[in-house]
Amino acid sequence: MLRRLHRSASLLLAAGLVLGAAGTALADEAEVHYRMCLTHKRANRMAQAAEECREAVRLRPTHASAHFSLGSILRQMGRLEPALREYQEVVRLEPRHAQAHGMVGATLIRLRRYEEAVEPLRRAAELDPDEATYWGNLGVVYRRLRRNQDAIRALRAGIEHHPNNGQLLNNLAVVYRRERMNEQAIVLLESAIERLPEDWQLRLNLAIALRAAERCEDAIPHYVRALDLGARGTGPLFDLAVCYEQTGDYQNAIQTYERYVREVAGSDAAAAQRARDTIDRLRQRL
Repeated sequence: MLRRLHRSASLLLAAGLVLGAAGTALADEAEVHYRMCLTHKRANRMAQAAEECREAVRLRPTHASAHFSLGSILRQMGRLEPALREYQEVVRLEPRHAQAHGMVGATLIRLRRYEEAVEPLRRAAELDPDEATYWGNLGVVYRRLRRNQDAIRALRAGIEHHPNNGQLLNNLAVVYRRERMNEQAIVLLESAIERLPEDWQLRLNLAIALRAAERCEDAIPHYVRALDLGARGTGPLFDLAVCYEQTGDYQNAIQTYERYVREVAGSDAAAAQRARDTIDRLRQRL
């Protein structure tokens, strides 16, 4: 037993902790293992970190921080069900632990258990409304459940707390478009771009909303700017080419379709051929 206590003291010192004055008891062994868990986690030694955190919660089952850290480690290791159980234990121990509620919800999203995710995310947002992630995830869950009006309410509430959060604004615009509320999406995104002009996702969503509203001429500059800012995927290129075609700008349409062909030729030969056929047709109109 004495040897074990001496080992615990050495671990404490290795973890950068300071023992009390002479005569005071050693810090409890669970805390030693928890600190070692954090040390291993910072060094990306996840298996060792998990082992230390497990020992911490074995020695002190009420150690909420160790349960939470173990949940985070297991989640990073892809072990979602055990991670979920650790987060749920934190919620049981500390019912007002907003981050634990949020991680229960986020883990349930990854497990595609959307209905179960609603309540923990709602509770997380209630406990800590200044954390944008909770509002965003709650909106995502409602959207996956096709509860678009609930998603709109949740995202609007989040935007009240975070008016310049691009992700919340984008998510709300997506829900508006799914509800065929294109004009509301356009107004929202135009206002957001005034505050966040370099956000390519806002630009792209605005371009998509304008195109859906049959305003291709207005959409074109936003597609162009979104691509300049780093919009990914071939979808924006194709949409831009279509808009050029629909507005009669065949030269730019051809150039954009050619760029699209270069992007998709290696992965989707059929799509590339359809674009080439369109290019041939447009060249006949020049």
